[in-house]
Amino acid sequence: MRRLFVLLITPVLLCGFASAAAILPETIGHWQKGEPGAAPVPDQTVWEEYGLQESESTPYSDAGKKFTLTAYRFSDATGAMAAFIQLRPADAKPVQLMGTTVQNVDRQMVSAGNYIFVSDGYRLLPEELSHLFALAPLYARSPLPTLPKYLPAGAAVNSERYITGPVSLARFAPAISPSTAAFRFSAEGVIAKYGPSDSETTLVIFSYPTMEMARDRVGPFSQIPGGVVKRSGPLVAITLGAPTPDEAEKLLARVKYSADVTLPQKVPGLKDNPGNLLWNIAILCGVLIALCLTSGLAFGGLRLLFRRAGPDGDENEMISLHLSGRPDQKL
Repeated sequence: MRRLFVLLITPVLLCGFASAAAILPETIGHWQKGEPGAAPVPDQTVWEEYGLQESESTPYSDAGKKFTLTAYRFSDATGAMAAFIQLRPADAKPVQLMGTTVQNVDRQMVSAGNYIFVSDGYRLLPEELSHLFALAPLYARSPLPTLPKYLPAGAAVNSERYITGPVSLARFAPAISPSTAAFRFSAEGVIAKYGPSDSETTLVIFSYPTMEMARDRVGPFSQIPGGVVKRSGPLVAITLGAPTPDEAEKLLARVKYSADVTLPQKVPGLKDNPGNLLWNIAILCGVLIALCLTSGLAFGGLRLLFRRAGPDGDENEMISLHLSGRPDQKL
């Protein structure tokens, strides 16, 4: 009996585990899910450093039409953003849809939170994307890093790459050693290329938690052959392969750190408004007057009720002695 029970319960558990491991839903509107398969990972080692946790690629069909949907789940939004930057096609154009979305003729890519969805052969509608993210397991949203916004305008199209550790650093900026970048200080970097392809300049910007850490890294970065270094706040920028020192200086001059400082301010409330204070006093006076009138009427009504409830109805009447007619009354 025990062996029979195990044989019967095992398929149920396996089905439960399989459904729990699925990322993509069974239906998306009228689209029906097909047989899922392994999702292609363009750069396995780099994406592992980005925090890739799970992926799935599944065909969907509806009335003879088909498209393929691929999902990637990362540990956080930073890893998803970094992988999205690397995966997007060179001819993809940004569109205002949901999260960060780009698309070309054949492919649509959407990154939001710790997920990336890639649709080949069909452009998902906003309500379909909302359905995907609503059912995505372990979906988490967190603030995106602000480092990419410090890249100067004019970079080669889709040449940006994000650096989170030694593996991505060796892939995108091998001239910089991990000890120079000092990832032990929670450093992150972004890279982009500028200028024509025959004489392009590579710009790498690293961000550090404090200005002191960034100041400490200027010396090691300055020792890189052919590199020109600049520090701006907690940022350290370096150019590689610039055709002339002047071109490097012009590009570095456009890297400027801007700190957003928020001062604590007291927000005036209703109690700080004199007019509101007077109005509340008037309301209080009205409530007290109404309370006094109600109490007086209640007391008078109870007294009248008790007088009428007595055996003769006059037990509480005032007794008058009528002493004014007595002869011994002293005037």
